[in-house]
Amino acid sequence: MTGILIFSIIPQIMASMELYNDLISENKRFSQLKIKAAQLDESASSLLMSNKDKINQALPSRKPLLELLSGLNLVGQKTQVSFTDISLNPGKISTESAQLAETSSTKSSKKKKAKKSPPKYDVLNLDVTVTGGIDNVNQFLSEIEKIAPFTTIVDLALNERSDRSGLDEDSAQTVFEAKITVTTYFFTKEIAANVNALLQSELTVPERKVVEDLQDFTYTSLEQQSQIRGGGLENLFPNISAFPGLENL
Repeated sequence: MTGILIFSIIPQIMASMELYNDLISENKRFSQLKIKAAQLDESASSLLMSNKDKINQALPSRKPLLELLSGLNLVGQKTQVSFTDISLNPGKISTESAQLAETSSTKSSKKKKAKKSPPKYDVLNLDVTVTGGIDNVNQFLSEIEKIAPFTTIVDLALNERSDRSGLDEDSAQTVFEAKITVTTYFFTKEIAANVNALLQSELTVPERKVVEDLQDFTYTSLEQQSQIRGGGLENLFPNISAFPGLENL
């Protein structure tokens, strides 16, 4: 009789212990989620969240060809330079946008061991030739690296126009020609979100400096297209009669 009681009680004790361990684990998870919920509430008014639109424009998750051309046009108008040539070979215009994926820490660690992390960004190169007075050209070169998306000059050749038509009659200033190659960056890494992971408490000094610098960037507001349209669109570069290299699109 005693043996029957022992064998009937032991499974119940074991089940109770398992349930107790599960309860402790869930309480720990619940405490982590409460902390994260509080952090999310606080982050709504953080420097990062208040500038999220500018950050997304500065480092988009797709190939930003139209944004780059529009930004160059705005800077060209501002600095009063003339575009004489634009050439590019962008490859595929469309790329897969960065996707949000929920993963556990275990899966994440397995992926890291299985293969190297893919690059976090890709680049788009564009060759541009502009002409204008030396002050205008210098200002144009300076403004290029303050347009969204992030853009930098990787090659530059500056020459004085040899023909006499390159003289500005009003200011008697020689016209210069600048041939540049610009590189624009866009985000390509898949974003992994772990529900249990706590948020970063605050931005580092370099990260905060980047966000602050974005306040002085030039941003474009392109109309979102839902269908293919043709004809009647504004010519961003009226000084260029033809775009050499468009056959590569």
